[in-house]
Amino acid sequence: MANAITSMPENNSLGYELFYTRLVENPPVQGLGFNFIEGVSKKDLYFNETFGLLASAKTTCGWTKKEGGGFIKKSIDPQEFDFTVAQCYTELVKSIFGDKLPNGHKRGELYPEIINYITEGQLDATNRDLLYILFLSDKTSSEPFLSKIDGVYKRLLDGVADGDGTVDAGTITDTDLLPDNMLATMKKVWNAQPRKLRRKSTAEKKFFVTASVYYAYENYLQTKTGNTTILQNNFIVDGVAKIAYNGVELINLDFVDEGLELYVTTGSPASTVNPHRIILTVPSNHTLQMDGSGYTMIDPQYILADDEVLSPLTAMIDYQYGFGDLNVIAGF
Repeated sequence: MANAITSMPENNSLGYELFYTRLVENPPVQGLGFNFIEGVSKKDLYFNETFGLLASAKTTCGWTKKEGGGFIKKSIDPQEFDFTVAQCYTELVKSIFGDKLPNGHKRGELYPEIINYITEGQLDATNRDLLYILFLSDKTSSEPFLSKIDGVYKRLLDGVADGDGTVDAGTITDTDLLPDNMLATMKKVWNAQPRKLRRKSTAEKKFFVTASVYYAYENYLQTKTGNTTILQNNFIVDGVAKIAYNGVELINLDFVDEGLELYVTTGSPASTVNPHRIILTVPSNHTLQMDGSGYTMIDPQYILADDEVLSPLTAMIDYQYGFGDLNVIAGF
C-alpha cells in the first residue's frame, strides 16, 4: 500500500496539540549567497586570469606584444548523499497518532498530520546535514558522509597551500576573542585582504564566521564601544540589530560550531579542532552545485513487507570557489 491518505480529523477533535522543534535558525543551503548551479553532471569551471602589464613606450613602427590573460580551470562533480528515514508503523500506532491510525486490513494508511510530521522534520535535518557537508567535508575525513567531497574549509586551506592567492591571516585563540582583543582580531583579518578583494565594495563582501566569533564580537560591541565611559546602551537594551565590521556583515554559521563539536575533534576527552573560524570573501566567488530542489519533494510510503513508513530522500552536492585573491581565512 503506497501512501493512502485517510481523512484529516476534524478541527479540535484530537485530544492533544503538537509542538515541533524545528531547525529554522539554519539558513537554507542554497541561501548563503553562493553562486548556485543546478545539475548532477560534472562540470568544468573556467575563471579568467588577469592581464599583465600591457603598456610599453612606443618609439618605432611595429608592436610590442604582451602575453594575454588565460583561464584557470577547476572542476565540480556532485556526489550523492542519502537522507532516508524509516519509521516502524507499530511505533506510530503506539504513539499519540495511534487513535486515528487504521489497523487490520487498512494498516498503513497515513493522514496528513503524520506526513507533515515526518517530512518537516526530515527536511530540516537534511538541510542541516547538507550544511555540514558543504563546510566540513574533507576526503581524508574518518566520517564517511564527510569524505565524499572537499568542502569550503578544506578547499580554502588547499588554496593557501597551492599559493592561489587565498590569504591565511593566522590562528584565532580563545584569548583573541576576549573583548580587549576582539577588535585587533577583526582588524588582522581585514588588513590581510589582497588588493582585488579590498577593491570590492562592502556590499559585495561578507564575513562567514563560527558562532564563537559572532557572539564574541557582539559582546565586544556591547561592552567596549561608546563615548569615553558611556556605553551605547541601546546595544545592551535592544541588542545589536546588525553585526558588521567596516560595513561588512558577519554571517553566523552556528551550525558549523555544532558540526565541529560532533565530527571534528581530537583527544580524550574530545576537544574541538579550531572552533574559531573566519572567512572574509565575496559570496558569489563560491559555487555550489546541487541537483536542484528535487530533494525537497518527499513522499512517505507504507511498505507492507517491512511494516514501516519509508521516506526515501537523496541529494547531490559539490563545492568549488573561483579566485583565490577574493578570500581571506583565519582560525583554521
